[in-house]
Amino acid sequence: MAPEPPHPLTPYPPLIINAALTGAVGTREQVPNLPVTHEQVVRDAWLCHQLGASVLHLHLRDAQGAPDWRPERYGELLAAVRRRCPQAILCASTSGRTFGEVERRGAVLSLDGAARPDMASLTLGSLDFPSGPSVNPPDAVRELARTMRASAIRPELEVFDSGMAAEAGRLVAEGVIEPPLYANMIFGGHHTAPATIRELAHLADTLPPGTIWAAGAIGAFQLKMNALAVFTGGHVRTGLEDNVRLGAAREQATNSALVRASTELATLAGRPVATPAQARATLGLDPPPTVEYSIRPAQLPRDRTSMLDVLRTVNMHMVPSPEMDDFDVGEWFVAESGGRVVGVAGYRVLRDGPEPTGKTTLLAVYPEERSKGVGRALQELRMELMRDAGATRVITNADRPETIEWYQRHFGYRVVGRLEKVHEFGLLEVDHWTTLEAPLV
Repeated sequence: MAPEPPHPLTPYPPLIINAALTGAVGTREQVPNLPVTHEQVVRDAWLCHQLGASVLHLHLRDAQGAPDWRPERYGELLAAVRRRCPQAILCASTSGRTFGEVERRGAVLSLDGAARPDMASLTLGSLDFPSGPSVNPPDAVRELARTMRASAIRPELEVFDSGMAAEAGRLVAEGVIEPPLYANMIFGGHHTAPATIRELAHLADTLPPGTIWAAGAIGAFQLKMNALAVFTGGHVRTGLEDNVRLGAAREQATNSALVRASTELATLAGRPVATPAQARATLGLDPPPTVEYSIRPAQLPRDRTSMLDVLRTVNMHMVPSPEMDDFDVGEWFVAESGGRVVGVAGYRVLRDGPEPTGKTTLLAVYPEERSKGVGRALQELRMELMRDAGATRVITNADRPETIEWYQRHFGYRVVGRLEKVHEFGLLEVDHWTTLEAPLV
């Protein structure tokens, strides 16, 4: 049978984004945006999930920020993330980088209920990092793998060289792990496979046939290897665990910005980002629970008509117009319920002053959906993303008294001015916008 023509004639599968949020090494002093506390991890997990990360790779820290393994605390973290991100795939680390005893590393595998992880990391061999070794003897790897299988927790295979890729095949042959296999290939470390396309092809070819693989890398190599994976049919691992800088200027990154970079690569490649349901089906996991609504980045032009339909309910659908730029300006998100778009929100970050300033554009929700908290979730999301972009304050214009009061009551806004309308936009009996401002620090 003749091979299928390559992408884009035969499209690649939707892109699974795996966000490794914290790791076991960095500190807040070294990496100001690193999430360490439960509250910080849950926040970043939620942001990354809303942006398209279907897999959340989690490490546990104690009250002082040091690596921790205690199952009761791991359970608290996993349950807290699951409450905020009920459809996400939660992957718990069993790294040998800090704790050598299999009993400690595998303690998280005994959790159940909402605290039980969907996946757990399984590093397939020992390796050295600049800060010290990650010790993974063959017996320990097999014991962890058997425990995962007995607990119905799918392994997230961590592969740093071709020997580890070959080890995955041996574990399959022994019946220790079973398909579908998912592997993170990590490149660019001092003692690991170099971050080159040659090594990417070699490791992917060495993995057992049919393995679902993702590529990530250490430091400045991360975006390069993410891009190679996106454009060659693999998936992506990203996040502050492996890389703390972003862009040519090497600015301090955030987890949300790193995930956003992966979604931008997917757009360039013509690949949709996998939904939680698609990712779970691909990885052989149970379907996600049903939720009242979900939020995702808008996909234009596909979502344009649906977004305008929502905005029409509050007379804000004249886009573009003298009052509003088109949807290609700023960042836009939609809320979905029952398979249809029920809410829309946008924002911009203005950088023409001494400090970046957030500027919300439009927010609207179908009236019958407002009792679900859709509007509040959209507003919380864009405020957190503006914070991550460095904005210290946000400016919002509103014309409805109930909306103005809502911003003041829930988000700490205060009235700072008035702006005359130049178009029949919004509430027709009001001829001006009330300008509100809130801090983002």
